[in-house]
Amino acid sequence: MPLRQRTGPEQIYSRRPWQNVGPLPLAVNVDCSAKKFKNVHPDSRQPVPSIEPIEWLAGATKMIKWNEINWPTFLFFIFSPIGAIAGVVYVALNVGFHPATIALTVFMIFATGIGITGGYHRLFSHKSYEASKLVRWLYVFFGSAALEMSVIEWAYDHRNHHRYVDNDKDPYSINKGFWFAHILWLFRKRGTGNREEVDLNLVQDLWKDPVLRFQHRFYIPIALLTSFLFPAAIAALWGDFTGGLLIAGLARTVWVHQATFCINSVCHYLGTQPYSDRHTARDSWFTALVTYGEGYHNYHHEFPVDYRNGIRKYQYDPTKWLIFALSKVGLVWNLKRIPDEKILAAKMEMQEKRLAALSEKKAQTGGFAEGIAALRESGEKTLIRIQERFDELATNMKEMRREKKSRTEMKDLRKQLIRTYRLHEQKAVELMREISSQRMPAAA
Repeated sequence: MPLRQRTGPEQIYSRRPWQNVGPLPLAVNVDCSAKKFKNVHPDSRQPVPSIEPIEWLAGATKMIKWNEINWPTFLFFIFSPIGAIAGVVYVALNVGFHPATIALTVFMIFATGIGITGGYHRLFSHKSYEASKLVRWLYVFFGSAALEMSVIEWAYDHRNHHRYVDNDKDPYSINKGFWFAHILWLFRKRGTGNREEVDLNLVQDLWKDPVLRFQHRFYIPIALLTSFLFPAAIAALWGDFTGGLLIAGLARTVWVHQATFCINSVCHYLGTQPYSDRHTARDSWFTALVTYGEGYHNYHHEFPVDYRNGIRKYQYDPTKWLIFALSKVGLVWNLKRIPDEKILAAKMEMQEKRLAALSEKKAQTGGFAEGIAALRESGEKTLIRIQERFDELATNMKEMRREKKSRTEMKDLRKQLIRTYRLHEQKAVELMREISSQRMPAAA
C-alpha cells in the first residue's frame, strides 16, 4: 500500500520544472555536484546555475542584446553603487557622520524595505490582507522611495514570476543565471525577450486604485522626491543636507536594492526545500535577516497568499509582526493564513518523497533490493497508521473551524496534529537512516 499515490518514485521523476523550458541560455553553467547542495537531499535537488563572474559579461552579450538594453536603468544600477561608496567616503572625510542622520538612515532602510515587503509584495501583489487608506498611502510613499518601480509594474512582474516560475516566461528565472535573476533582468527593455509590457488585465485590481494609477503615471518624479529629497530635507533640519542626500538617500537605496534582489537570486539558489521541490525556491534564514522575513521563500512559493513568510514564532519575519500588530489596532484586516493541517501535509509529502527517492536509489545500487523493499514495507506500515491519524485530525480541525468551535478546543486539536506530524517526521528519519545504513550482503 503506497503512502500517497502522488509521491511514489514514478511521480517524483516523471516531470521536473526545467524539462519544459527549452534549451538553457549559453550563460548558464549548471553544476549539480554534491558540494553545491549540502542542504538539499541529493535525490530531490534541482540544478541551478553556478555563480560565475563571467556572467556579468556573458549575460549582457548572450542573454540581452544591445538594442534590448534599457540604458537609463543600466547606467543607474552601474553607477549608483559607485556613487554610494564615493558618497560615504566623502561624508566620512569632509562632513562627518551625524548621529541623527545615521538614525534617519536606519529608519529609511526599514521603512523602504517594509514598503516593498509588506506593501508591494504581500498586500498589492498577493492580496494576503486588506489595509486602510493610511497604510496603503504609507506603503506607496516608502515603496516609491525604494526606487523599485511603481506598484503596478512591480506587481505585474511578480505575479508573472509566480505564474511562470522557473520557465522561460519567468521575468527573473534563476535558470537564466544567478546574476540574471539578481539584477540583469532589469536591464532589459519592456517588450523585449521575456520582459513583457505591462498587461493591465493581470493587474486590473490595482489599476482601479486612483493612488496607484497616479504613482504609476508620475513614478520618476515621485521616486526622486521620496528617495533623495525627502531624507535630505529631513537631515537639513539639523544642518546635514549632504549626509541626508548621500547616506540616507543614495547609500540606503543601493543597500535596499541589493537586499531585495537577493530574494530573486539567493533564495532560488541556496537553502532548504521543506515544503516542495516543484520549483527552485528555497528557505534561507540568513537572507530573511536583510529582507525583513522574505527569505523563507520555499514556503512563500508553495503558499503565496499567506501574509506570513516565516511561520514559526522564532523565524525572523518583522513584516509579519508589523502586519499582525496593525491588525490589532484596526489598520489592516482579513489576514490570510494557510491552515496548519495543509502546511504539515506538505512537509509530510516532502518527507515521503525523499524517502521514496532514497529507497529507489539504494535498491538500484545492487545486491539487496529485496532487503530494502522489506525494510521499507515494514516502516511504511507505521507511517501509514500515523498518516491515517493525521488525516483524521485534519478533517476534525476543518469541521471545527467551519463550526467556529472554541479556541481551547482548536488549540488542543492543533497540539495533537503537530504531535502526529512530529511522530511521522521522527519515524521517516529513522527509516531513512536504516535504509542508508544498509550494506551489500556478503557473498555466499
